Formats: sequence, C-alpha cells, structure tokens
Amino acid sequence: MQIKTKIVIKKVAFLGDAEAKRYQLHWRSAYKIAQLLAGNGFTIVNGGGPGVMLASTLGAKAVGGRVELVVIPKENQPDSFEGSHKRNIALADKIYYENNYHERLAKIVSISDAFVIFKGGTGTISEVGLTWELAKFDYKKGIVEPLVFFGTAWENIIKQMRKSLPLTKDETSVYTIAKQPKDVLNYLVKASAEN
Repeated sequence: MQIKTKIVIKKVAFLGDAEAKRYQLHWRSAYKIAQLLAGNGFTIVNGGGPGVMLASTLGAKAVGGRVELVVIPKENQPDSFEGSHKRNIALADKIYYENNYHERLAKIVSISDAFVIFKGGTGTISEVGLTWELAKFDYKKGIVEPLVFFGTAWENIIKQMRKSLPLTKDETSVYTIAKQPKDVLNYLVKASAEN
C-alpha cells in the first residue's frame, strides 16, 4: 500500500519494545533500519530508552546520523519507567524534556514526520493508538504522517483487527507493513519524493 502524503519526511520516530535485547530480531531490525534511514539523511527520533529506542540510536550513530530524543526528567519519571537510558541520552544530538508520559508521546508525535513501529507491550499499543488516530485525522486533510508497521507480528495483528473491528477506509489507508529493513527505507523515500 502506498500512502499519498503532502509532507516532506525528515524525522522518523521509532516506537517499540523497550525490553528488546541485542540478540532479538526486532532489536537488530531497528538498528539496521535506523542505519539505512540515517545514512540517507533522515533524523531518528525516539523516547530515550533501551531496547528498540537504543537500537535506533546506535544504528543512526553507526553512520554518523542525527538523533533526537524526547525524555522525562528523572524527578518526574513514574515507577518502572524505561525511557531514560544513559547511553542513549549520551549519544543524542538534541534532547527535549517533557513533564510526563503523555506529553512525551505528544512531543514525539509533533516533531516526527513518519513512524516505524516494532512489536512491544502496552506502551507501544498506546503509541500505536495515538499515532494511528492522528494519521486518520490528517488523512482527511490530505496530509499524512505515514505509519510503517515492521514485522510479521504486526501483519497478523492488523489482519485480525481489520477482520474484527469496524475500521474505516481512512483508518486502513494510512499505514503499510514492511517485512525487510530496505522496505522501510524505500517506502519512506518514495513517500517523501511524491511531494
């Protein structure tokens, strides 16, 4: 599926599993995708934590790319909050500080032009809900910030959602599913070039 967009894609947010480990496929995929995107001039955005977030930062930095983080100051972080990884923060080119989880997510959304979503837990589900809903609203205005779901896990989940939920055409026209890192790069380059 090709999304028509009227925005120039410069900043790409990485959303997904903060518990992902280096040996897991989604961690390695996030690293490779960030490396490909940063090597082609895209800025990588994430929430400053470990897992997929750190993988995207390390991938971007491996090719001299730019990384921007949105974090919550330590004094405002909720218990068990994973969005503050020392190495990730040390490597960032720019850091935005927000007061709480909701403001952090809103800032990630506001500064990003596209989103690559990896499998994850409830935090990822909340990110998917917000980004997908906003993409639907923007679609009606003729402006779309593309959502790229990465991996076969999303293919199965979205297939079931489309079967079981009353999703509208607007809701099903704002995303694509990518299975290979190069698919993400090709898709975002093409979407940005169509402006």
